[in-house]
Amino acid sequence: MKSCLNDSIRRFQLRISTLTLLRTERLSIHSELSRLKRAPAEHTCVTSKSECLPGTRVKIQESLIKHLREGENRFVWLRGSPGTGKTAISMSVASTFEKEGTLAASYFWDKNQTGSGLDSIELFPTTLARQLASFNEDFKFSLVKHLRRPALDSVQHFPLQRQINTLIIEPMRDLKDIWSLGKDRVVIVLDGLDECGDQERLESLMELVLAFQELPPIFSVLVSCRPEPGVISAWDKARAKGHVILCEDLDKVVVEETFQTVRCMVEEGLQHLFDKYSWRPEEEELDAFAWACRGLPIMASIRVRYVYQQSRHGRTLQLVFKDLLNHHKLPANLKEEYLRILRQAYMPDSSEIHPDVAEKYHLVVGVIVAAHEPMNVSFMSQLFNIGEDEIRATLEPISSIVNLPLENTEDVTLYHATAKEFIVGEPIGDKKDKVFFIDDVKGYFMGVPLLRLFINYCEQDAFGIPTNPPLGGKRIWKEFMEKKEVHRWRFSYFIKHLLDHLDPSQLFSQESNELQNEFNSFITQQYVLTFMHLQNDYGTFGLFPDELFQSSNHNSIQLLRCLDELASTAAAAPWRLYRSKLPFTPPSSPLYKQYGHLTDPVWIFSTFGEFSGSTIPLSKDLLRAQAN
Repeated sequence: MKSCLNDSIRRFQLRISTLTLLRTERLSIHSELSRLKRAPAEHTCVTSKSECLPGTRVKIQESLIKHLREGENRFVWLRGSPGTGKTAISMSVASTFEKEGTLAASYFWDKNQTGSGLDSIELFPTTLARQLASFNEDFKFSLVKHLRRPALDSVQHFPLQRQINTLIIEPMRDLKDIWSLGKDRVVIVLDGLDECGDQERLESLMELVLAFQELPPIFSVLVSCRPEPGVISAWDKARAKGHVILCEDLDKVVVEETFQTVRCMVEEGLQHLFDKYSWRPEEEELDAFAWACRGLPIMASIRVRYVYQQSRHGRTLQLVFKDLLNHHKLPANLKEEYLRILRQAYMPDSSEIHPDVAEKYHLVVGVIVAAHEPMNVSFMSQLFNIGEDEIRATLEPISSIVNLPLENTEDVTLYHATAKEFIVGEPIGDKKDKVFFIDDVKGYFMGVPLLRLFINYCEQDAFGIPTNPPLGGKRIWKEFMEKKEVHRWRFSYFIKHLLDHLDPSQLFSQESNELQNEFNSFITQQYVLTFMHLQNDYGTFGLFPDELFQSSNHNSIQLLRCLDELASTAAAAPWRLYRSKLPFTPPSSPLYKQYGHLTDPVWIFSTFGEFSGSTIPLSKDLLRAQAN
């Protein structure tokens, strides 16, 4: 009996040890994968658009799915002009393969989702690697094995091409025998590549995509984007090397199929209004409405929202619907549609826009198209010192193209990237229409308001930063460091992008201006130190953009350079700035002249009694080294 009990106990202990090891290993794997930053890029994360309506785009979907299932096809390209419904088709295709269990990964770019990783290419390799690890256990273990190599501790900072090879291609090579056993094709869906940034970034992205040629033969890749020069050039180079690139062109789809898609969108989109007002147009009128959308699903969605918007502002559904059937007024393309909406919103009687409305339009719409991250009505109100109701009054007339949430604390965005392209593009229309176009794409108009608002927060002690010397005690910074993450989230836009909106040409102009005055207040008082303390803790070297150092003769450049060198210390261990850095800064330094009064006193003790001298002479070796 004793032997049986001991045996049972040993088996029980072995089982506990095994479970403990498995749990430890699982946590270790999770820790390794969490090092790879991930963007919300899956097709299921797309909220601004939806899949194809049932019964629409059937032929094009079937053709794409057939191509992707054929073994000899690595890449399939879905091309088309803006607004032709590429994303909806890609979402539907991705959904089909997901239901079959063969969708390995998907990445849907969206330039309206600024700051999320969906408007750039930096998170593409790591996001795709994380998705592939979730899709396949064998790949997950292979990837983790690679990540545990000491040489890959900083893989997140590798060049993107090297990241693709290290995080995807090389772990896949270790599994070539496993992948060869699969019968079904495995699919990766990439949509909206043209929304990743400028043409240079698009060309770089295409190089990353073409690296997927090294994946096991079982993989197929659907690429959906506009026929931009960088994309066409990349495909031509691939074909020259013998690769087969199949293409489906939405611009060549038969008119009847496109019309049917738009017709369904219009009828389904307006059905709620038909039910609400107990009125329904004739079938011929619905057909005419659909034909007037010029075969563009994006125009259909805009006009459906336009009907909803107009019906909420005193106009009857019948009147709005009939107006949109007036072929003499209807635009021939998407740009003219955007111009029609802006004119209808701000120039209803064909007169010029009111100056006050024009000013608010440039501020509010300028923020939407130029900010690095979406802003909400509440923040815009604080930034420009105008009422929330005024901001809503400015945006509501164009709510068919601007997503204006009911809550003022929710982000305001454009429904479609084409709207931003129109607003920041070359002006069209009459001379009076130029007011609708914004050429300050870097958002320099936000520089002064951002500086003022940040300084105002500092004066209100919104960050809880210690301000009275002595400041070198670690204990007095404890409360601030505990709340730092909260501050970072609440004031993230200031911390990340304040300096990006400072116009160097104005900042270092020979003539005095508002930006110079606000910036001088920012760097000559403790406000800039507060800004530095709020930065992240991982080596914030290069805090100030290079553009701010271009005017070497300006008297503030030296101070900026000194501050830039201290940025990492000020963020990670602020107490060291006042106890270890500033006290030993040369008195002649602009940094010491500006902030020397904040240093903690340096106490000197001697084993032979009290130190009586005012200075400590350097040794001959130190003097010689200083001279050299």
